[in-house]
Amino acid sequence: MRKSLHKWHGWLGIIFMIPFLLICLTGSILVFKKELDSVLLPEVATLAPSDAPRLPFDTLKNRVNEQLPDYEIGSWEIFPAGHDEADRVFVIKEGTDIWHKVHLNPYTGELQSQPTEPSHYFTDWLVELHYTLLLNDIEWLEFNFATEHLGLLIGLTLGLFLLFMGVSGLIMYRRFWARFFTLRWNQRMLVVFSDLHKMAGTFASPVLLVLGITGVYYNGLIFYEEWTEHGGGQAHHIMTERLYSDQVNIDELVADSRERIEDFKPTYLLFPFEPELPFTVFGRAPTANPLLSNYGSVSNYDAFSGDYLSTYNLNEQGVGMKTLDAFRRLHFGTWGGLAVKIWYSFVGVLPLLLAITGTYIWWQRRNKRARKR
Repeated sequence: MRKSLHKWHGWLGIIFMIPFLLICLTGSILVFKKELDSVLLPEVATLAPSDAPRLPFDTLKNRVNEQLPDYEIGSWEIFPAGHDEADRVFVIKEGTDIWHKVHLNPYTGELQSQPTEPSHYFTDWLVELHYTLLLNDIEWLEFNFATEHLGLLIGLTLGLFLLFMGVSGLIMYRRFWARFFTLRWNQRMLVVFSDLHKMAGTFASPVLLVLGITGVYYNGLIFYEEWTEHGGGQAHHIMTERLYSDQVNIDELVADSRERIEDFKPTYLLFPFEPELPFTVFGRAPTANPLLSNYGSVSNYDAFSGDYLSTYNLNEQGVGMKTLDAFRRLHFGTWGGLAVKIWYSFVGVLPLLLAITGTYIWWQRRNKRARKR
């Protein structure tokens, strides 16, 4: 079994090396996306310090609609007063199904950027590269559901590849702890590279396995949702009219969501962007668990009357649902402050060392077998 694992571990590592490195290196950079945006886009993504309160949500909604008459709000990422990030509002251009992003100053209601497509800014382009390898919606391929989501499927495959490489590596070197800190610098290059490969793989394996599991889950979930909604050729909804009543008061919805769950902190508003969808207020229910996301609990409201429909409180769910919610912070490394971000970023670079040492080991063993033949 170990001989077969060695063979598959080596060959799959060679086959998937380039796309895997792209995903790892972009992920290593994106751990610091917020910090990069504050440096690269200081006038767009960040806010000047202010003691002023946020304007009411209804006022902000009306200001966005006034400044963007040819767009409809699809969703809205909100931050508490005193936060240094501008609100991110995602809008859909009328007559299309194309989403754009704008940055909103919640103290003045002024837009700090004009609508841009998802990969316009550098870090957003990196997200697209990380998520799809820029292989979704390739025009020159025969257009069907699979080619439309080619990058997503490749990302799913690479997640499965990462799981196999991590598990097979730990099986092949199952006594890794015995020589984890052993690095024989005075030996020939093959021995040195073998020790480096084992050491780097062992150190990185916990994070890489977590990233593989969560990456497979998210890519698989997104593909499944797209397949169930559009796999039979159903077109995406074209935004031609507002799908909610202007009489619905957003501030009242947010206030009611706080009443439904004690100490609830709203973080994201999802507007009806397709027919029959409700308003949804996402947020974080009070918890001491640092792994639970800021979007795990929700309340839903009717799009035309604003009437309360339902609430989902993550704190009332079982271990399974809480584990799935924790995948977000586990994947992005946002659960433990700067130290965890640095750890994730460093582990994201280690596959480059694994690729160099692994390729050398594979090549030397291949040459050895050729000489024996």
